[in-house]
Amino acid sequence: MTRAAIVGTGYVARVHAYALRELGVPVVAVCGRSTKEEFALEVGGAPYDHLARLLDSEQIDVLHVCTPNAVHAEQALLALGRGVHVVCEKPLAVSTAEAREMVAAAEGLVNATCYHTRFYPLVRRMQQEIATIGSVTAVHGRYACDDLIVMPGGWRVDPAAAGPSYVVGDLGTHWLDAAEHVTGLRVEEVLAEFRGEPLEHTAALSLRFDNGAVGSCLLSAGAAGRKNQLLLEIEGERGGFTWDQEEPNVLLHRSAEPTRIVMKDAGVLARYPAGHAEGYGDAFRNLFAEVYRAVRGEPHDPFPTFADGARGVALVEAAVSSARETRWVEVP
Repeated sequence: MTRAAIVGTGYVARVHAYALRELGVPVVAVCGRSTKEEFALEVGGAPYDHLARLLDSEQIDVLHVCTPNAVHAEQALLALGRGVHVVCEKPLAVSTAEAREMVAAAEGLVNATCYHTRFYPLVRRMQQEIATIGSVTAVHGRYACDDLIVMPGGWRVDPAAAGPSYVVGDLGTHWLDAAEHVTGLRVEEVLAEFRGEPLEHTAALSLRFDNGAVGSCLLSAGAAGRKNQLLLEIEGERGGFTWDQEEPNVLLHRSAEPTRIVMKDAGVLARYPAGHAEGYGDAFRNLFAEVYRAVRGEPHDPFPTFADGARGVALVEAAVSSARETRWVEVP
């Protein structure tokens, strides 16, 4: 049986644990500085203070890295060096140098970055039907939440723990990955404006895509009453799509004809019949299902790897440079 461990004890660590439980993957150990005993009791694994000790003591197949951004690389590299497959939260790292090192170290092992948004049924449907709207001309939207209002402190606003960015690294990486994944396009240049110190709590991004399409994205952690609205709108020559993570079971397929409201139905990625909601936790489960098929050497659908995570880090760095230098910055 495939065995997993989780480093980190915050809310997203529990999201990982719940998804693994649904897949029948035992979490045999957890590691963290606080609440590890409580978390270990909850998931049925052994608690550890130090990751190296966990890796030396437990026979695990996969490590899930659910810690602050600044330690992702160190922890992932520690596991990869012992031949352990790694699933890492986003952003993958706090610099492209770290991200490249992680990509290189993961060669020959299963590696995944948690861009779970790809695994909502209707996001998959948009990606599969993108050709129906013709050539993409614009991509726009926002990621808005009220984290700054509800919990104004914490590691996400500390550069030593979060890295060079707050909302672009924390929220924008999800939106940008979804935009590129669904359209099949790549952001070539970004123009960013930040508000907030020492890390931005609000960011406005203007984007240029590699097919000539334009884009814009507003990212805010100070949007009162918005819990996690990832709104993605795509415009094409013959139609468009609108999808909102706060209403994940509804997709608008827009055209010159009356707009078609597409409800989540039985089909790809969906486990429940139409009218029965599937959401955030189900998207993680769908992602991990493909990762663990790969770990077991079984046929699997594509999932975001460390290479995709490194792409996200490059986008964050470009936005940070643009905001500092007040100019368009090319994404390498």
